[in-house]
Amino acid sequence: MSRNIVEIDLSVPDVSLFAVHPEGISKLLGGRGLADWILYREMRGCTDPRSLGNVLVLSNGFLTGSIAPGSTRLHIGGKSPQTGFLGYANVGGTFGDDLQRSGLQGAVIKGVAPRLSLVYFREGGAVLLDGEPYRGLTTGEAEERIRKDFGEDIDCLVIGPAGESLVPFSVIRHGPHNTAARSGMGALMGAMNLKALIVRRGRGGRNRDAAAVAAVKEYVGHVKASTRYGRFASLGVPECAESSNEAGVLGIRNFNDQQDARAVRISGEKFSEYVTRLRGCYGCPVRCKADIEIGGGKYRGYRGARPEWETVSSLGFKCGLFDAEQVMRLSDLCNSLGIDTVSTGGVLAFGMDLYQRGIVTGEDSGGISLTWGNAPAMEEMIRQIASRTGFGSVLGMGVKRAAELFGRGSEDFAYHVKGIEISTTDPRSVKGAGLGYAVCSRGADFNNVYAIPEQRWTPERGLEQFGSAESVDRKTYRGKEDLVKRSTAVCAALDCLGLCKIPSLSLIGDFDLEKEADLVRAVAGMEVRGADLLEAGERVLHLERLLNISFGLTPADDQLPERFVETPVPSGPNRGLRADHAAAAVTAYYRVMGWTDQGVPGGEVLRSSGLDSLLEISWKV
Repeated sequence: MSRNIVEIDLSVPDVSLFAVHPEGISKLLGGRGLADWILYREMRGCTDPRSLGNVLVLSNGFLTGSIAPGSTRLHIGGKSPQTGFLGYANVGGTFGDDLQRSGLQGAVIKGVAPRLSLVYFREGGAVLLDGEPYRGLTTGEAEERIRKDFGEDIDCLVIGPAGESLVPFSVIRHGPHNTAARSGMGALMGAMNLKALIVRRGRGGRNRDAAAVAAVKEYVGHVKASTRYGRFASLGVPECAESSNEAGVLGIRNFNDQQDARAVRISGEKFSEYVTRLRGCYGCPVRCKADIEIGGGKYRGYRGARPEWETVSSLGFKCGLFDAEQVMRLSDLCNSLGIDTVSTGGVLAFGMDLYQRGIVTGEDSGGISLTWGNAPAMEEMIRQIASRTGFGSVLGMGVKRAAELFGRGSEDFAYHVKGIEISTTDPRSVKGAGLGYAVCSRGADFNNVYAIPEQRWTPERGLEQFGSAESVDRKTYRGKEDLVKRSTAVCAALDCLGLCKIPSLSLIGDFDLEKEADLVRAVAGMEVRGADLLEAGERVLHLERLLNISFGLTPADDQLPERFVETPVPSGPNRGLRADHAAAAVTAYYRVMGWTDQGVPGGEVLRSSGLDSLLEISWKV
């Protein structure tokens, strides 16, 4: 498989091709780890900590482009326009696969193009093309027009009008079902004057020798043996809506409640009524995505994509909207305009909460009635956010900056970590997820924490794996530092490999990476064990911490919102729970990571992880 990186300077412009230094591959594999290393090397000379640095890195996972199930992931990293810290997004679909088979591991894009541009990857290199004809187009319109202009045998990563307008939580879209979301990589593309990245569909072969095929068959067997496989395969990720509501772990109406009897109205079962076709990434047996169509009523004939769980929970539960058809429409609107559905749900819920409390009035909102579940008001506000007009120009800054600007006590209801809106899981009720939110390198985001053992494993297994039976009790912080260290390292390793977390974590759920190591040995011929992959994941966590510290991160940025610490859950099965020991849990996490009590990776952990030598060499040879 190719380990070549194309480097593009948009300002000149100039295109060069380099091979990745082999030590980087051996220690960081690819994907997330490789992107972090490149960013560390490229941005260490950035003299203005407030600037974006104008570096965007695309990095395929180590297994991307192979026959390994779910190995389609492409990692996209840069300095986040939303937080000022490390930003990144991870996307499935076919783009990464085609990039790999076109002869590229990834790309390093620098500078700012003099006008709106496209980058077209082809023949192991890239060319810069005029993007002005696509200005202002939605993500779907842009992709359709690009296919018309360049041919049907291409893949695209595109930004929408929101990315062009530099909305801080803009996303990069890939087809109707895939989004590189969270932390504003779409806004980073917009700041660089990039409308789209294009690659011609790859025609290279895949390793299909007997050992590789047998390993894939065995891995698929493990996925299908999961007790949750049937529900995931038929209902998609929203299958957990009713169980989450029953457990009382949802942040309903901006974390004012944890349960609502109407949860069934936006459950996986409800969305399945609209499904016309299941879809999935190459080689994945889960097929968790789906096309939908509304068959009757006011929106009869409407077609779109089934929303993901985090979208349902953010635009639905968090905003008090319990109408499946409206959630689907609002999800597609966000995708079309190119804004993150999770952050959008977070800022809308924030605005609604303030409106309910009288902190925001109709005069502030331009006459828009921001009442819970008001779908027409949500739609109008989404359009304002994307165009940076009206009250949407305030909410579009994200809850952290909006609260700082608005004042009036609004800061108490702006739920974020590092400037990233918290997804719907209430950290008071699920302490491992909450600790993960606090320490996650890109801010409050469950996808890089995945602390699901605390809700599924037995106390006996918790004792065996983490040294504490209480580590898998979601209502206590005891033992959570070891659980979160494991889960975040596993997530990082999977992002380095380019493997999707739904088969590996939501379904198989071993959290030891032994089955994934079997795939790596058989498919890629690299002799590794699960422990080796875990070490690589931990190495990535150390590296990301160093990057964030260079961007100005302090322990104060690793804390949950004060309201979660002071205000107990008001009712339900978790009544009385608070995040009252969160700060101590963060310090405990620092210590198990081998960092100082100020969260700084010291010389010993850098030496023992082998990261010290890696940081001193160039990523390219």
